[in-house]
Amino acid sequence: MSVPSSRSGADAPERDAADSAANAARAPRPGLRERKKAATMHRIQAVALDLFERHGFDAVSIEQVADAAEVSPSTVYRYFGTKEGLVVHDEYDDRVLELLVYYLQRDGDLAHVLTRVLDELWADHFVKDAGPSWVRTRWCFEHPSIQGAMWVLVNEQVETFARAVSDSRRMPLLRARILASATVWGIVAVLRTWYERDGAGDLRADIGQVIDMLARLEQTPPGS
Repeated sequence: MSVPSSRSGADAPERDAADSAANAARAPRPGLRERKKAATMHRIQAVALDLFERHGFDAVSIEQVADAAEVSPSTVYRYFGTKEGLVVHDEYDDRVLELLVYYLQRDGDLAHVLTRVLDELWADHFVKDAGPSWVRTRWCFEHPSIQGAMWVLVNEQVETFARAVSDSRRMPLLRARILASATVWGIVAVLRTWYERDGAGDLRADIGQVIDMLARLEQTPPGS
């Protein structure tokens, strides 16, 4: 199920699909070095999540993760920073930013841009990697130190999103921060509800509600 677009009219879905496919074909892809690094981080994170699930987060050390993943502890620290980083790190975050910046340089409102980004990444993030995505989400809302690390990361994502929007010259930084905060924290609210429902429900449709909200906020004149 696709996220609702802010466009209207009978031919809107067809236009959105055609625009998304055309732009995705031209969107920049990660280089070989980035793909190799991502593959290594994916493997280390998968090993760490398995250990955390079997033994508990607090009972597993960075050294044990490194040993099981056949890398050095310094590699784990270099890539993830902390043990909490092994959970909160989302391998799709960099790609989200790349696509966000790319599509912001093209025509379209923010809601349409965000829909395009989700269209490109959804199948990999929440279908192919559905298991790890669920495990990470659960840990983020159940373990205090992981949750704290997540709040820090979310605030950083809000600022990154806002700066990308402001740099595209669509709006001043203050307004961009307001819309970015509403959007990113709105998605966090959706993920919390998804977690509380034990993974039940239509996650994509629920995120669609956030995008609908973004479309309405973007169309509201400042000070209204």
